[in-house]
Amino acid sequence: MKPYRENVGIVVLNSRGEVLVGERVNFPGVFQFPQGGMDPGESPLAAARRELLEETGLRLEVAPALEIEDWLYYDFPENVSAKLKAYRGQKQKWFVFRWEGDPASLRLDLHQREFERLRWARLDEIVAGIVAFKRPVYERVAREVNAFLARNSSPGLD
Repeated sequence: MKPYRENVGIVVLNSRGEVLVGERVNFPGVFQFPQGGMDPGESPLAAARRELLEETGLRLEVAPALEIEDWLYYDFPENVSAKLKAYRGQKQKWFVFRWEGDPASLRLDLHQREFERLRWARLDEIVAGIVAFKRPVYERVAREVNAFLARNSSPGLD
């Protein structure tokens, strides 16, 4: 059986509870979180920081606000790109970072361009719009992020 590709996913969260997402270059209208493969010998956190920088131009050296403890898995559909056909799917470690900046200030061309544009969005909107084969992972990430927000909110400070 084919192996799973080790991968990281990154949620960037602002103080309004919005998440930073990118519109895929090859799929107009489809927004997703930054994610990418791990290099040999690279730690998941180092990979998350590198992928975030490569895909969005955002360099975050602060500690993640949250690391999802489990590795999350999804299987690829039959029509996956040629470079991923050697894998059954992806095994992902997810990190959540806080950032308050303007997505328009970020550079999307530091590496192979994956996103046409970035924007802040509601988490539930992104989960509802993600491709079906990634939806269970995005639903789990959303549950974890929502639980984190519930634990870390300050009543009366809206």
